[in-house]
Amino acid sequence: MMVSADALTEIFLELTRRPSPSRAERPVADFVHDFLRGLGLETVEDATAEAIGGNAGNIVCRVPGSDGGDPAVVLGAHLDTVPIGGDLRPVLEEGVFRNAAGGILGADDKSAIAALLHATALLVASNLPHPSYELLFTVSEETALTGVKHLDLTGLKSPMGMVLDSAGPVGGITVAAPSQNTVRATFRGKAAHAGVEPEKGRSAIWAAGKALGRMSLGRLDHETTANVGLIRGGTARNIVPEECFVEAETRSHDDAKLADATSALVDALHLGAGEVGTDLQLEVVTEYRRYRLGSRTAVVRLAKAAAEEVGITPRLQVAGGGADANILNERGLPTVNLTTGMWGIHSAGESLALKDLVKLTELDHRSRATGARLRITAGTKGGIDGHGRTGPQWATRCGCGDRNCWRAGWHIVEGLSKCASTGWPYPVAGSSREVVDHPEPWCGGGPR
Repeated sequence: MMVSADALTEIFLELTRRPSPSRAERPVADFVHDFLRGLGLETVEDATAEAIGGNAGNIVCRVPGSDGGDPAVVLGAHLDTVPIGGDLRPVLEEGVFRNAAGGILGADDKSAIAALLHATALLVASNLPHPSYELLFTVSEETALTGVKHLDLTGLKSPMGMVLDSAGPVGGITVAAPSQNTVRATFRGKAAHAGVEPEKGRSAIWAAGKALGRMSLGRLDHETTANVGLIRGGTARNIVPEECFVEAETRSHDDAKLADATSALVDALHLGAGEVGTDLQLEVVTEYRRYRLGSRTAVVRLAKAAAEEVGITPRLQVAGGGADANILNERGLPTVNLTTGMWGIHSAGESLALKDLVKLTELDHRSRATGARLRITAGTKGGIDGHGRTGPQWATRCGCGDRNCWRAGWHIVEGLSKCASTGWPYPVAGSSREVVDHPEPWCGGGPR
């Protein structure tokens, strides 16, 4: 069956008419439940709403395949948007979706939801061979990936994942994304009348300014950034401000650089507080960890093959921000992030061309059929020893010590060797131990 532009338009407009800011996704969650149950599928919603103070949880749906086997891949999108900041009046004009009210459209990430729902409807109604797969719809992605952090990953049976949550032309495959640290600082000084006795006060805002003056912000190098995004303080112009709150972040594809950039911010905050004589309360939180997938990782090959089958040249790309894929990779599920065709996300200029939504749905639809033919042998998640049986092959995770390496995916080999130092099995290249799937560059070591 062919992708229907009319059906896609109807689904997307219905989704974008429904407000779903973070922790208030219920209207869109209900639509997803109703749509999938209308196809005869079962949906399960977890208890994340209660844990985070929201009104909806993460939704998982397993779509049985024609082969009756285990699911081959989990496909994900998030239900929430950034704050709306106005009315929602989505329209399709001259082939492009926009919000006629001038606010956000919600294509981030309702473009992905629409594509996943329509592609699933097509497969259910067709006789095309396809493997079983899982759908994952998360909540509160826009608030530091809160929803997926509460997801019980044991409920997913797929060996790999694809989330659809990146801006840009359809065909982009994000194979690497950075770690992010958030730094929250509260300066506490002493209030005083600004005109009568300012010398008796200690300005928290001045201390914050001193700290900012010592910081290096923006792009620090090709893989590291730092930013101060929030400053809040003071009660009136004629009062020496007693309190000032600052929120900053650092991101990097290199853990050592991330630590250095974060330490530099913290040092500057301490020096600013010390110079003015205020107290300082600090909090540093790692929001998500970096990942990097090799070009021969099973999920990357699947995404590339699906794009090529619908006439799209796949583009492997590196992201500057995080997504649910960061958390899934951190927890051992190799996951890429695909572009959906959306533009101007988080802004009043957000838009999505209908032709791109159709293309995204074709790619998504084709990825299921492609998976049936390739039957990617990504292995099964092993037990505590890090490996498990998969037919005549073995699956193991590399344990060379590089966190990005072992997260890169399940490495399938026809034989195993042993590490000289640990005695643990690990995949080796060459001779009869042919590597069926291994991220590049090559690495060794025992499983972890």
